[in-house]
Amino acid sequence: MPPLSARPVPVRGRCHPADDAGTAGRVRLAHGAHRARAALGGRARRVLALLAGAALVTLTACGGPGPTPTPADPTAAGQGTYVVGAAVDPLSLDPALVTDPDSLRITRQIFETLVMLPEAAAAATPSPSPTATTGAGTGTGPATPGDPTTTAAAPVDDAVAPGLATAWKATNGGRTYTFTLRQGVKFQDGTSFGPSAVCANVDRWFTFTGRAADPDISAVYQEVFGGFIDSAGTRLAGCTVLGTQQVRLDLTTPMPGLLTQLTRPQFGIQSPTAMATYGAYDTGADPRATPYATAHPTGTGPFRFGAWEAGVQVVLLRNPDYWGSKATVERVLIRTVNDPKARGDGLVKGTLDTYDQITPLEAGSLTTDPKAGTRVLGRAPRDLTYLGIDRSAKAMQDTRVRQAVAMAIDPTALVVRTMPPGSQVADDLIPGRSRQRAYAYDPTAARRLLAEAGVSDLKVRIAYPSGVQQSYLPAPEDLYVAVADQLKAVGITAEPVAMSWPAYLQMLGTSNSTNRPDLHLMGVAMDTPESSSTVSQLLSGGAAEFGLGASWTSATLNTLAGLPAGSGRDAAVHAAADHLLTDPVIVPLAVPADRVAVGRRVTQFTVRPYADEVWSSVRLTG
Repeated sequence: MPPLSARPVPVRGRCHPADDAGTAGRVRLAHGAHRARAALGGRARRVLALLAGAALVTLTACGGPGPTPTPADPTAAGQGTYVVGAAVDPLSLDPALVTDPDSLRITRQIFETLVMLPEAAAAATPSPSPTATTGAGTGTGPATPGDPTTTAAAPVDDAVAPGLATAWKATNGGRTYTFTLRQGVKFQDGTSFGPSAVCANVDRWFTFTGRAADPDISAVYQEVFGGFIDSAGTRLAGCTVLGTQQVRLDLTTPMPGLLTQLTRPQFGIQSPTAMATYGAYDTGADPRATPYATAHPTGTGPFRFGAWEAGVQVVLLRNPDYWGSKATVERVLIRTVNDPKARGDGLVKGTLDTYDQITPLEAGSLTTDPKAGTRVLGRAPRDLTYLGIDRSAKAMQDTRVRQAVAMAIDPTALVVRTMPPGSQVADDLIPGRSRQRAYAYDPTAARRLLAEAGVSDLKVRIAYPSGVQQSYLPAPEDLYVAVADQLKAVGITAEPVAMSWPAYLQMLGTSNSTNRPDLHLMGVAMDTPESSSTVSQLLSGGAAEFGLGASWTSATLNTLAGLPAGSGRDAAVHAAADHLLTDPVIVPLAVPADRVAVGRRVTQFTVRPYADEVWSSVRLTG
């Protein structure tokens, strides 16, 4: 199916032909348009922050640059090849369809968003009145990433900085956002970026069908915008081209936090021409595996796609036509190295330059071998590991049984046994909130609750992803064994359900599937400073993952999306978190230490608090 921006689109009984040059009022997809679709609940699970620190760490004496940093000589050729280690292959290189860190780490280099997190991202600031007209891109403020000639004024609505948009304003009670776009930008296939391209991307998200509309694939879009065209829950009304430099997003309800949400990598702007040419609009078995998503991802970023050899490496090449400051390295290899020890050895031997997701296995050797020249840099903790409970499962329908499971868990022992050094116990779902653990570790009370529920010799199935490491699940198999041992101590026998990562995500996003596990190990990583997203991204899959009532989760999500930052939203977020913890359907386990290992060849590397590093400023020796 071609993009909506490349074909006539019926809108409220009218047809607006597309115009590549962009004409005012080119297209507006409206809530209530002609295509009937079933409403789909959203899911974005990778999110739970137990802190979003704002400090940047660099290997040089100077301060850290922004998301697309400026090298000393933006016109010089690249230095050479930078080699990044990855625990697993990416799922896909179409950013709209993934949430896993291994995919997003790569797509951040290829694609850019309309707005970006500022250089020193911090907690969300109170929003202005939704009737205000505000903007950025002029005046004083932090430099626009990648463009030394542009500066940003005070943040608008949320703390964001210019990306592919240089200014924005909110009107119509917060239901309309108008963006002024950066001029002179081209996609890596040579086609022009502009309002039509932005609307083509928005139209695509808005009209996902088939597998693309499933919660495990378009998770973040569904979490932010609620649903698709003709879905009763959609918060998006459409996208309209306003001349040659502006685009307008219309909403069905005020969304004070929209700008911060648009910094997320899933909203990277992609080339409409490349998407149409290489099958990105196909809604077949798995849209993440189209020729576009695996061999032709095309954005505006400082690196362009080179090649992907499955199970071996992804190759990125320096974009010589990048609109901002050019990358300092000529080529990036993202090599898949499943074995943690092999990654550590590769860093020491110099075959790898950098890798994320340090596990307990190699953390010690990397920090105690100064002769190797390796360094371990830290981000502020931002991820959460949790034990999920499906309250719709037969074994978990009694509240006392769920409480017993929660009280059987000793999170301190789990952190010591399965998490990297420096990890912390997680008691809450809200960053910075002081709250006692809902159900403290008490195996005696757990056994008493099981007896009161008339349950003996309880057997439960616990699912976890196998053959994968994520920042929030550094060692899933080890964590399963530790949790199973603790449950056994109170009379609960666990059966493992190991699944591949794609199958695992699909299972969590599908309600009422047969043979679902009773419990599951999962985690989320905060990718913006907005604290409400820590709960909303769990709630977006609550009906499927935890067996929660769809009406309650939908109403709570709508409430959170419509409240400006401040005491009102904080109170709503706290109430939702308390519900999840006391029901209980979530047992928080750990805040894993988030560290990056850097090899001796790297002389400059900027660590960003939300893992939103762009490698254009990396500097190498030799």
